[in-house]
Amino acid sequence: MIVWVRKLLENWVARGFFALLVIGFVFWGISNVTTLIGSNTAVAHVGGQEIDVSVVQAAYQRALNQASQNGGGTPDLATRRQLALGALSGVLRQQLLQNEQRRLGVVVPDSAVRAMIDAIPSFQTNGVFNEQTFNQVLEQNNTTPDRFIGEIKDDIAGQQLLGAVLGGVAPPDELLRQLFSYIAEQRFAAVVNIPFAAQAQPKPPGDAVLRRFWQNNPALFTAPELRTAKIVILSPALLAPKETVAPADVDAAYARAEAATPPAVPLRSVQVISVDNLAASSRLEAAWKRNASWAEMQAMAKKFGANSIELKQAKQVEIPSPALGAAVFAAQPGQVNGPVAGTNGMYVFKVTDVSASGTDAAALRAQVLQSLQMQKAQADVAQDVDNLQDALAGQTPLDQLPGNLGLTAVEGTMDANGNAADGTPAPIPGGAALKAAIVKAVFAAHAGDPAQLTNGPDGSYFALTVSAVTPPALQPYAQVQAKVLSAWTQQEITREAEVQAASLMQAVNQGQSIQTAAKAIGASVSMTAGFTRAVPPAGLPGQMVPVLFTLKPGQATMQQTDSGFSVAALIKTVQPDPAADPADYARLQQEMVKELQNDAGESLLNGLQARDKVTVNQKLLAQIYQ
Repeated sequence: MIVWVRKLLENWVARGFFALLVIGFVFWGISNVTTLIGSNTAVAHVGGQEIDVSVVQAAYQRALNQASQNGGGTPDLATRRQLALGALSGVLRQQLLQNEQRRLGVVVPDSAVRAMIDAIPSFQTNGVFNEQTFNQVLEQNNTTPDRFIGEIKDDIAGQQLLGAVLGGVAPPDELLRQLFSYIAEQRFAAVVNIPFAAQAQPKPPGDAVLRRFWQNNPALFTAPELRTAKIVILSPALLAPKETVAPADVDAAYARAEAATPPAVPLRSVQVISVDNLAASSRLEAAWKRNASWAEMQAMAKKFGANSIELKQAKQVEIPSPALGAAVFAAQPGQVNGPVAGTNGMYVFKVTDVSASGTDAAALRAQVLQSLQMQKAQADVAQDVDNLQDALAGQTPLDQLPGNLGLTAVEGTMDANGNAADGTPAPIPGGAALKAAIVKAVFAAHAGDPAQLTNGPDGSYFALTVSAVTPPALQPYAQVQAKVLSAWTQQEITREAEVQAASLMQAVNQGQSIQTAAKAIGASVSMTAGFTRAVPPAGLPGQMVPVLFTLKPGQATMQQTDSGFSVAALIKTVQPDPAADPADYARLQQEMVKELQNDAGESLLNGLQARDKVTVNQKLLAQIYQ
């Protein structure tokens, strides 16, 4: 429940309970399998029934194809393993539910299957089921009509089974009220900011004081350990931009991608004023045409009892009035139009932007080219890595490796954070994950160690040698004297600001109002808007919010920020009333129902697993994703 409350505080998005059950079962299915050895083709057993490896292989291949399309290449081993585990869990869940459906005699009428398929938009043309479209979509997704219909039947039967189990699940009213009170309680605070910039600059101290500060704070003035390394990288991401792809191949791949891309839908951004009479709409139109701003038009609309609204990236069907929608999509951008008679009066409008949904043709072609280049780069890396391994095994120096291996070479000095000696980022090529892996390897190696090939992220490889190690050392005082003075000055300013903030907080906690205490030090007080545990107010450090929810009105707390100190005193609390906010209360109730249904569904699946004794051949499963 604690985890759920945290998720609930983050958003109110309602999720389908069946999807939650599937997600929950993926993890359940992974964590509760055991190893079974002795079957050639059975990757798992459920209730004594064999699950042939081909079934899981097919589900895995579909997931792999989808991941490859989304990611622009073949996923790495760890990702492929997760895809295989997900495919296995889906198959196991399906088999468990099918076993229970047969035991209970659950039947799915053909009419229900037909109605569900007919209602899927991807299979429709002009709102009507199209068999040709149906077959094309299934072919694009590497499945067959029989398999898809079987999956639909399983889904409907599963929903019948789970619906019977979950239909009566509901949270107690008292639990709902307490959760609603916790989530929606509002608090108001008064805040005083004491910035560092407002503090008086301290008089520079003598040299002896600065030297003592330098000696007492060695961590501030110690140069980090530096390592000088030679690095060679074999990476598809680095190699891909250099790959040449035949224009014919790009054209063919672009045509396939374009065919699979939904058609573009025109969009309009528009400012609209709705008026209930022609005379007022004409006056508003005239004022707008005289270059009045949208803010001025909104203010003028109120004087005429009109309503103003701005739509962003709207489709024509999303505009409430058909007449207005037709006029908007026929208008030129930047021109004031109207009045247009609609269902709720007269409309005056101005189109501010014309666009369309879908992928831009140039962007799609560039994406296709990059995908093909990545595929060639991955193939080249797979071919070159063995040659690179052989060269390294033969103790070939990194700067003498063959030039036809697609390597990227770099040499330089860096610290453990990947920065050069001057503090700027070291120019290590590749993405953030590859850079981090290389820096970690540099600081794990010993000077003089021979180069070894290391697997990097995203199908990359690298090898390195460390030629020099400069240990961390306290920088000489004469070299960092200016830095010492700056650090000492900032410490004194911070201390002075902290003293003021602590004195202010103490005065408030001893009964003085924050307004009076702030006036005594010449500081101003600002009031926050009402805030909840989930939504902190603007201008208040986020770490303060949990503390403020532990205080009583009149109590204060303080927090250091990047620019100074903030002191906040709780002014009042407002307890929420479900009757005054029925929409949020209803959303909470719906979310709780879904969470409890998820728990009940997982309990059902756990029980089915225990009864049917699920076992998995881990060795055969591993062969799927290797």
